[in-house]
Amino acid sequence: MKLTLIRTDKKNRHHLSTCTMEALTERMKSENQDAVVSALRRELPMMQAYGMKFAQLHKLPRVYVASSLSKDEHDEVVFRQPTGLLLLTAKGMTDLNEVERAKQAAAALPMTFAAIAGASGRSVKILVRIARPDGTLPTDEESWKQLYEQGYAYAVRLYDAVLPHPVTHEAASIYASFRMTLDAQPYYNPKAVALTIDHSPLTIDHYSSSLGGSAVDGSADNPTSPGGAPAGSYSIVNVQGAKFSAQHKQIDFGKYADNEFLYQRACEIVADKWHNCFGDGYPNDDEAYVAEVARQLCLLGMGEEEAMAHLFSHLWSRQEEAHVRAIVASAYAEAALRKPKADEAVRVRRETSGLIAFLQKRYVFRFNTVMGYTEFRPNNTYVTPYRPVDSRVQKRFALEARMSGLDVWDNDIARFLGSDYIDNYDPVWDYLDTCRGKWDGRDRIREMARTVPTNNELWPDWFYTWFLGMVRQWQATEYDTYGNQVAPLLISSQGYNKSTFCRSLLPPELSWGYNDNLLLAEKRHVLQQMNQMLLINLDEFNQVSPALQQGFLKNIISLPSIKIKPPYGKHVELFQRRASFIAATNMADVLTDPTGSRRFLAVELTGPIDVSRRPNHEQLYAQALAALEAHEVSWFDDEQTRQIIECNRSYQQLPPAEQIFHDLFVPANEGDKKAEWLTTTAIFNVIRKEAGNVLKANSLVSIGRMLSNMPNLVRKRSKEGSIYLVKRRK
Repeated sequence: MKLTLIRTDKKNRHHLSTCTMEALTERMKSENQDAVVSALRRELPMMQAYGMKFAQLHKLPRVYVASSLSKDEHDEVVFRQPTGLLLLTAKGMTDLNEVERAKQAAAALPMTFAAIAGASGRSVKILVRIARPDGTLPTDEESWKQLYEQGYAYAVRLYDAVLPHPVTHEAASIYASFRMTLDAQPYYNPKAVALTIDHSPLTIDHYSSSLGGSAVDGSADNPTSPGGAPAGSYSIVNVQGAKFSAQHKQIDFGKYADNEFLYQRACEIVADKWHNCFGDGYPNDDEAYVAEVARQLCLLGMGEEEAMAHLFSHLWSRQEEAHVRAIVASAYAEAALRKPKADEAVRVRRETSGLIAFLQKRYVFRFNTVMGYTEFRPNNTYVTPYRPVDSRVQKRFALEARMSGLDVWDNDIARFLGSDYIDNYDPVWDYLDTCRGKWDGRDRIREMARTVPTNNELWPDWFYTWFLGMVRQWQATEYDTYGNQVAPLLISSQGYNKSTFCRSLLPPELSWGYNDNLLLAEKRHVLQQMNQMLLINLDEFNQVSPALQQGFLKNIISLPSIKIKPPYGKHVELFQRRASFIAATNMADVLTDPTGSRRFLAVELTGPIDVSRRPNHEQLYAQALAALEAHEVSWFDDEQTRQIIECNRSYQQLPPAEQIFHDLFVPANEGDKKAEWLTTTAIFNVIRKEAGNVLKANSLVSIGRMLSNMPNLVRKRSKEGSIYLVKRRK
């Protein structure tokens, strides 16, 4: 087994190397002459106090323990194979002595492959072996990801039960890593047994604090585990009746550390207070003890829901959640009763303030400015994903508030949730901020354009400019004067991966912003989508009628902002336009605008698009942000527009009248003796004579527009109107 080390230099370039666990532990025992880890541990208190960053952090490579990584032919870091290890982190130690005690506790479990002091000197990195029930590992990335997430959910609770400090509940990732560290005595057990994970659907309610409990079964001494696992392994068995899904748990690291400190402090206060009652230990499932700890947490300023989460976590399976919640609520209510009663004249204010305090105590809210609704999650450090607040959720809030003794109604809840008391949240800006400043200098945008095989040499530059325009459009405001006014148009036969390519342009975090089912006939719906979506794919573009293409579609692509009356609104409001457009079609002659169709970057594919490689979205958008911050243009100048129009002529859908014109006339030069000046009416009569009654009298206007936009056709004004220099073919 080889682990992967990746060092990122100051230019965000990745340098990859591999080494065995034996070599890594030897390397950790001493430092080189730079002594970066020692400097980090020495400066850490000052950095935390003043919010400073460690300038030499880039010198410490990241050690990726869950997956072996490599670079592909495009110099991208990709998954190669699983290592069979998962990474846990325990934080909160104050010195290296506590770190050593945590390492010793982790070493007591036979599935601990390694336990190492973290680079900060205040954490422990624990490597745990896992496997399938038959002792094997998956070979593909997706299966390994599923096994890792299931194993992580169980391992966190298992090690939480035996470690003196809590295990940090991070998002499970097969790309988990830690910084290179210094540990004179790292624990390493190459013969660690595997914690085997059952692939059936898992839910978690109770975990045992010892290996003999119901959540963990098996022994290294048994020939096989009850689930059929091979000898030398520990098997996780499912526990039904779960109250929450542990594979979706994450954690707010700073808040968790602060609140865990308060919890431990409250336990110490209670232990000192009751030492005569409990002797060597105290029963942490005793109701009086739980109530007293809850009262101390209230006095220390911890929120009721956070206290509930910590108490229930440390009680393991000894108390039911509803019972613990009732004890905590009673303790907090008792503390609230000690406050002086408000005067009757301020009853409304008291009830409103109580409602807001109750909701903010139990939940965290944010207003999604892109989607236009409020989202929520429980107010504790075991962070579940945010969910929209719909009518059913609002009614639940009202019921919870009334059951807690508040005299409130649904409208009171709705007023608060719809007010600016809720902080705004923009998921687009949030994602872009994670990419800003991370570009490694490699031109990945044009590389992605080259995965589209075409004979058009201008395509990579066109795509680059359009991509910058798309990212700039996301950051625009409703007061901008220009929008992203062009849309790539991919032309090919079926099965060329056009839709897959369009969908892959957005990262998974923003995939909600992709729409390939826009109903152009519903104009109000289209304008709303342009405000909320990020990329709109006009799939099957050939089905867009010429009238719609030359009118409404041409107009909306050019819009810098959106003016629309929102639902239940009383007047038209101005909104930001976020969406850019891209299109795909299986037919070549799809452009119908006689003025040149400069809004589309039409490219014909010569083969299927290469979608075998996952785009590095972080670098794609980091490059775009770097280019925009360097004031690179995100629009097309006059010369580029002329090239686009010229290229699009090959995909222009010619009306019958224009085809007949080219059969009868040729644009001429003034020196040509056979050339003649003809008015629009004269040309129309010649075409109509040839075409018969197909051309109606009202076609004269459209033929005049056609002639005025025809390239290489000499035109001048006369007393009879516009006349054109042409030469008859016959």
